[in-house]
Amino acid sequence: MIGVFLGHRYRLDAELGQGGMGVVYRARDTLLDRPVAVKVVSKAGLGTKGRARLMHEAKAAAQLNHPNIVSIYDAGESQGLPFIVMELVEGDTLYERRPTEPDEIVSYARQICAALEHAHGHGIVHRDLKPENIQIAGDGTAKLTDFGLARSVASRMTTEGTIIGTVFYLAPELALGRDFDARADLYALGVMLYELTTGRLPFAGEDPVAVISQHLHAPVVPPRAKNEQIPPALDALILRLLGKDPQDRPASAAEVLRELERPGFLDMDAIPARELSVLERIERGRLVGRERELQQAGALWDQTLAGQGQMLWISGEPGIGKTRLVREVITQVQVRGGRALVGASYAEGGTPYAPFRQMIREVVRGGLAQSLEVPQSVWSDVLTLAPELRSRLQDVPPNPPLDPEEEQQRLLENVTVFFTALSDCVPLLLVLEDVHWADSGSLFLLRHLARNSRRQRLTIIATYRELELDEARPLHQVLLDLTREHLAIRLKLPRLNRAQTAELLDVLFDEQTTSDLVAGVYRETEGNPFFIEEVCKALAESGKLGFADGRWQWPGIDELGSRKAYALRFNPEWRASPSLLSRRSVWPQFWGASSTCTR
Repeated sequence: MIGVFLGHRYRLDAELGQGGMGVVYRARDTLLDRPVAVKVVSKAGLGTKGRARLMHEAKAAAQLNHPNIVSIYDAGESQGLPFIVMELVEGDTLYERRPTEPDEIVSYARQICAALEHAHGHGIVHRDLKPENIQIAGDGTAKLTDFGLARSVASRMTTEGTIIGTVFYLAPELALGRDFDARADLYALGVMLYELTTGRLPFAGEDPVAVISQHLHAPVVPPRAKNEQIPPALDALILRLLGKDPQDRPASAAEVLRELERPGFLDMDAIPARELSVLERIERGRLVGRERELQQAGALWDQTLAGQGQMLWISGEPGIGKTRLVREVITQVQVRGGRALVGASYAEGGTPYAPFRQMIREVVRGGLAQSLEVPQSVWSDVLTLAPELRSRLQDVPPNPPLDPEEEQQRLLENVTVFFTALSDCVPLLLVLEDVHWADSGSLFLLRHLARNSRRQRLTIIATYRELELDEARPLHQVLLDLTREHLAIRLKLPRLNRAQTAELLDVLFDEQTTSDLVAGVYRETEGNPFFIEEVCKALAESGKLGFADGRWQWPGIDELGSRKAYALRFNPEWRASPSLLSRRSVWPQFWGASSTCTR
């Protein structure tokens, strides 16, 4: 498009860069005879509403007048392509000119906070704050660009549900499409400060959804664990900014700026609020070795979005990662606009229909019930499962009594109507954890729901322990019924093989581990992911695994201990009664009868 005129006024002279929204050009404003920057926005996926919103936000951002914000001069549309005319800043981006010294990093952070406070005061949240969107002028002035023009997470996705924007700086509430405020920008500022001070991102990965999952769930390794030259006050501020709940972050950019300007903020000799433990250096939250299973679950959700209900049974021994895999699937569903409801069963038992009670409570408390159009007779039976919610739905009369068998059948049908109606409002994922402990009523309702939701936007995932099927006869029968009727797909999670164990260890320690450590850990855990992490924690707590001079100090293979010692650490029941270790009914559940690990 070089040489093209936009709006019969702006001549495009050279391409400056490309981004998720379009291309930025150096241009000439021929009317005022001055250089400008022009962003030509790609119309792909923008739509009529998207263009209207873009123009609205451009007008709002044009009202900002601050030395640390790139000024917006004009906006328009040419040949169907929206464009925005901005102040031209000669210089590099913060990504290209990365500061390395704490005082320089803090200097830029202060300017960014001043700009954020000005914009937030005008009701504008950036939503795409990152080093590439910060221009550094020749005199060192930081200027934020694309202010107010960043897209929400909904427009970060194609119609197929693929994320097309950066996710490394994305606040959890933005990732899930929830309500947000100025604190979403403060989270992104925390990611930027983490990256500038440590040279790496707090959460990384090749799969965008995996990165989002870490934003939502993974604990942050303190920056000082990556760079001991970070002042303690700066380390503490970064951790506050990276709070997963907005309530845990500073209240405003002004508050952050006051902290950055506090005397002694960069004092390296200041005493940290707490000492950094070896355990805090271990990185957790990334899923390893389950790519095939995730792909299979994603394919099922694709079918669900097309109106073909699905059911997936996930089994495996304790510690194999059933819950961890489901958490990743839930993140995929949420990012793609679906809603996930989770209910669990427990070994100590509980009230009948407990998993579904938990889901119903979430629906009512989360406000989803207001959008449902179902008869009062349906609500009446639904409220029998969660009677404490009657205060919220006081006008629902009870259903007439029937004999017990008929009442149970009516309950199954009405609860099924409830969830299928919910799936008409939003694509729905129901997760039932540990159904090997579920009561018979929950299992019968699960079977009824699976049979009557095949043409709904509804996926059901149930997790269970394969080794306990003999003791869970109702579950065994329901599973056989649904499998025989081709209503369920079964997925058994295997242990990690040796190569995957090595990969997990490399992720946990953020560096390549020794072959001795891999061999020893694999020998003791046989590829069980939970026990791999627990062995690493035990080694750290015992002092056999250390960290010094910026690197891990690995134990020798003879220092790893024995499987029995780890078993006693992991399970209080075993600690109380070591004789249990010899029982075949207990030992194989946690360590397996064979040392062979296959995919």
